Amino acid sequence: MSTSYSNEGSSGADTLSLRGFLSEAVFVGAEDIEVRRCVDRADKCHPGDVFIPQHSAARDEHDKVDEAIRRGAVAVVAERLLPVSVPQCLVENTQEVYARVCQALTNHPSRRMLTIGVVGTHGKTTTALFVAAMLKQLGGAVAYYTSLGCSDSTGCDRESTRPPGARRLAKWLQQSDKAGAPAAILELTPAMLNQHVTAGVEFDLLIVTSLRPGQFRGSPSARDLGNMLDRLAANMKSHGMVLYNADDAQAAGWAERSDMSCISYGIDASEHIRSKRLGRAGAEQQLLAMTGNTLMPLTLKIPGDHVARAAMAAVATSWMFDFSVPDAIAGIESLDSVPGRMQRVSTSVDVPVFIDAGETPDRVAVAAHALRQHQLGPTTIVMDLSSRLDARWRQRLGEVLDKAAHRVVLSAADLAPTSAQSVAMDVLGGVRSPGRVQVIPDRAAAIEWAIRNTEQGSVLLAGCGVASWTGREGETLHDEMIAKQAITRKQQAAPMPALAIFPPSDPNSFFRIDS
Repeated sequence: MSTSYSNEGSSGADTLSLRGFLSEAVFVGAEDIEVRRCVDRADKCHPGDVFIPQHSAARDEHDKVDEAIRRGAVAVVAERLLPVSVPQCLVENTQEVYARVCQALTNHPSRRMLTIGVVGTHGKTTTALFVAAMLKQLGGAVAYYTSLGCSDSTGCDRESTRPPGARRLAKWLQQSDKAGAPAAILELTPAMLNQHVTAGVEFDLLIVTSLRPGQFRGSPSARDLGNMLDRLAANMKSHGMVLYNADDAQAAGWAERSDMSCISYGIDASEHIRSKRLGRAGAEQQLLAMTGNTLMPLTLKIPGDHVARAAMAAVATSWMFDFSVPDAIAGIESLDSVPGRMQRVSTSVDVPVFIDAGETPDRVAVAAHALRQHQLGPTTIVMDLSSRLDARWRQRLGEVLDKAAHRVVLSAADLAPTSAQSVAMDVLGGVRSPGRVQVIPDRAAAIEWAIRNTEQGSVLLAGCGVASWTGREGETLHDEMIAKQAITRKQQAAPMPALAIFPPSDPNSFFRIDS
């Protein structure tokens, strides 16, 4: 069975004709199905809804079709014929159809905006925010959806940090369109691509940051990532382009095999938009951005080559759309901090403290390398252990920590004691100098200890980023809060030296007044 999609019947009115939209679908019990509202879960059904059941390894909503009809579903779009009395529409992939129907019911808002997707396994959030900062400088308004929150260009929702589902994505794009946002930037996770969440979204530009396989359990392989990216590229507008990080071998390999029009950016291997390192001072770095015949200095207040590459993606975006490169660079430079991504704690002065969300060996290595490049001295790393990390990578994490850090503190904010002990032992298996490792499961106590006992160099709080955890008293905590409190206590407890200009002595007898 195959399904093709048509613009007919998808004018964005109150109803959508599935016969016109799904031209090759098979209809049972009706010649056509009119959709006013669709849902993908039976427990969300209201009277008059069309039920489009989703399925995954964990559950199959096809098995709950009776509940959907009992709640008022008037038709079903399914992947197999179901024993129900309501009309059915049979398609190959209900996830893809559901996403496309959601976009059609909101009148395809991506068609009226400059729509940019940022995809990859690493660097998506930083890249998306640099591009957003650049576009804000040029146009004053931009909508974005990242792992740090979303905005429709009029207000920011910092609670929406989870990747959106198809319905949520369509509603956000519609809201951004109504708010008058000229551009929308969307961070695309591998899970979103695997679940066809972006089906129906039409992109002007795709930015590919990295295609290295992840180190979490269940991460897609390089081949799976390439296949998902091929499917995503099919959603491009006719004039759509692809920007890719040429310094990432997998991304460059995919671009070479792709039929898309591709432009490269980077520091070391790019043929198009590139930069040259000029210098580093403290936590800042300066680059020379080269776009065509234009050379422009670029100063970033966040350390790391991976941050520089994210900034170059924004420079390349401005060049591709023929925006003013000097104005674009001014917008990029205005982003002086990305929460949880090599974020410097503002109150740390003598010993700089950085917060980074990296919880895998490669991400920790990149963060530690950034601090070493900036010659900030020996690094103390407070590493939070995660149960998401594939067991085969735990020893590798220990090897990275052993090489990258002067001192290591292992914590476990969200693990039970037995699980924390098991993961810690696996990590310690890769450490050659266990005497430099402290195991303090309480994350707050681990951060306090590291800051109090580090007198020179820098401190890297890795693994949590902006994520919060529950403290011993049931309170909600996060790295920045604990770090600032620890720094304040350390500064207040600093002993004042006893200044003695003259040695203590008894008064001279000549000046003594006898009674």
